[in-house]
Amino acid sequence: MRGAAAAAVLMLVLALPAPAAPGPKRASIGLESTAPLVVTGRFFGARESVRLTFAGADRTRRALTVRARADGSFRARFALELDPCAVFTVRAVGARGSRAVLQVNPACEPKRKGPPKRRAPAIPEPPGD
Repeated sequence: MRGAAAAAVLMLVLALPAPAAPGPKRASIGLESTAPLVVTGRFFGARESVRLTFAGADRTRRALTVRARADGSFRARFALELDPCAVFTVRAVGARGSRAVLQVNPACEPKRKGPPKRRAPAIPEPPGD
């Protein structure tokens, strides 16, 4: 009887799926500065060639290629000086299929056209009775 129970437990253990191994981390890019424009990448392939493409809201386009380090990271500097309120996208495509997108849409106040608005002077209260 004990042999049958042990065999049943062994079959049950063998039938359970193995715990899933953590998958590879997704490639990502981040913003380091806008003047000059510097982006950093992580989790790309070791020594992977990565093509970076900048697209500004004003239709400015720039591209450059970098090589990731052995740990899959990189730091790239574009020859651009951007306004802190600039809206833009940087796409990174690795030669081995790694992909990442950085979209920057800061919550800046819209620039006003013309002189600043003036407030009407306060009307003084009439003296009390």
